[in-house]
Parts: sequence; structure tokens; C-alpha cells
Amino acid sequence: MTKRLLYILSFVLVLTTACSKYQKTLKNPDPNKKLEMAMYYYNKKDYYRASNLFEQLQDNFNGTGMAEKVIYYSAYCNYGLQNYPLAGYQFKSYYESFPTGLYSEESLYMTAYCQYLESQSYYLDPTDTQKGIESIKLFVTVYPDSKYIPECNVLLDKLRGKLSFKSYKNAKLYYNIRQYKSAIVALPNVVKDFPETPYKEEIDYLTVKSHYLLAKGSIETKQEERYNTFLTAFSEYMNEYSDTTNKYYNDLKVLTVKATIALKKIAQEKTKEKQQEANNN
Repeated sequence: MTKRLLYILSFVLVLTTACSKYQKTLKNPDPNKKLEMAMYYYNKKDYYRASNLFEQLQDNFNGTGMAEKVIYYSAYCNYGLQNYPLAGYQFKSYYESFPTGLYSEESLYMTAYCQYLESQSYYLDPTDTQKGIESIKLFVTVYPDSKYIPECNVLLDKLRGKLSFKSYKNAKLYYNIRQYKSAIVALPNVVKDFPETPYKEEIDYLTVKSHYLLAKGSIETKQEERYNTFLTAFSEYMNEYSDTTNKYYNDLKVLTVKATIALKKIAQEKTKEKQQEANNN
């Protein structure tokens, strides 16, 4: 018999014995024995078996001092299995059942963290992201001096970053599809809602440029007002950004020249019309 075959047979024997031991524990009516084995499997990171045993134990220890421990470790089993919705629910259940318990602070934090892990990519439904933000804010309110506060700040930044980026992409889409009137409204709202956005400079630039492009594509009766609005927007833009460091300055400066030329033509046309009216009279 080869060494390889001996190894395989030994492994099968150990596996069979372990399965038999687990099955016997499931059927064992002694909750203390089950708890002992549940902790054994938990420490071995065999979260599947541990979870099944902890689930059975919840009824046995309900209303006793051990209920706290069972719910806490059951939640961590599901966390280890990456079943974050169930883990988050169990951590929340622990906190609500034992608000002054040994693991209450940690459980409320883990409730928020599981919600954070459920947050989807920015282009998908933001509901879980928003729930994650609210969960973290609740934790910070309840435990303002917690050791988890630095982690909470990082998680909040990441979640808000997703919402911020989604808002930025949606607003920029209006610009890309040439819906400039909508872009002029949506782009500044991104900065208003998310002042920490790293895209602020680009957003401000696109807002100003949208004013120009809207004026350029407008009917003649609206062009004068809209070109003037563009020039005002550019002036406000330059009050915030230096022309020597701003990468969008040259592009916008060219547009101001074009807008000024367009306004002169409009003024000349108006003068001609007045002269013709005077001559006709």
C-alpha cells in the first residue's frame, strides 16, 4: 500500500469520524454538550457546523444568561459564512435584546458593518448604501467615544463616496447628452449635496460651459440673456479658481471671447433693426 493511499484512507477515516461526531452532537439532548461542540467548531472556523448547533441552542437557552452568548456567536458564524444580511439581523437582535450586554457595543457596530458590506456598486440600487450610512450614524450617536469611531469614519467616507460618484455620473450624463438646461441644475446640486466630492472643479467647469453651450444652441431671442448669464457664471468661477493653476481656464477663456463676439453681433443686429424702424417711420 502506497503512502498516498494510506494518506487518503486516513483522511477519509478522520472525516467519517468527524461527521459521525457532529451528527451525534446534533441529536444530543444535552444543550451544554451542544454548546461545547458549537464553540469547538467555531474556534476551528467550521462556521457551518457551529451555526447549526447555535441555531438549535437558541430555544434551549432562551431567557437564560447563556442566550446572550448563543446569539452573539451565531451572528459571527453567519458573518464567517459571508451571510451578511442574516448576520446583521442577528447582531441587531442581540443589541436590541441586550442593550447593556457584554457585546452590545460590538454588536451594534457589526450591524452597521454588515450593512456596509451589503452596499452595492454605485451604478446599482443605492438603498443598502443609504441604510449603511444611517446604521453607522446611529452607532456614532450611541457610542461617540467608541474605539470603532475611526473605522466608522472610514466606512462613512466610502459609502458617501459611492453616492457622491453616482450623483456626479448622473449629473454629467445630462451634459454628455447635451441636455444643458438640466445639467446646469444637476451639476451644482452634486457639490451642494456632497461638498467633499473630488470632482468639484470639473463640475464647476462643466456648469459654466453648459451655460455657454445652452446659449449657443438657443433661439435668437434667448441668446443675449443666456450669453450674459454665461459670462456672469465665468466671472464667479474665476473668483474661486486661479487662471494660473486651473486646467480648464484656457478652454473657458476661449468661450468668453466667442460669447463676447456673439453679443456684439446681437447688439449690431439690434442697432440695424432700430435704424430700419426709424427710416420706415
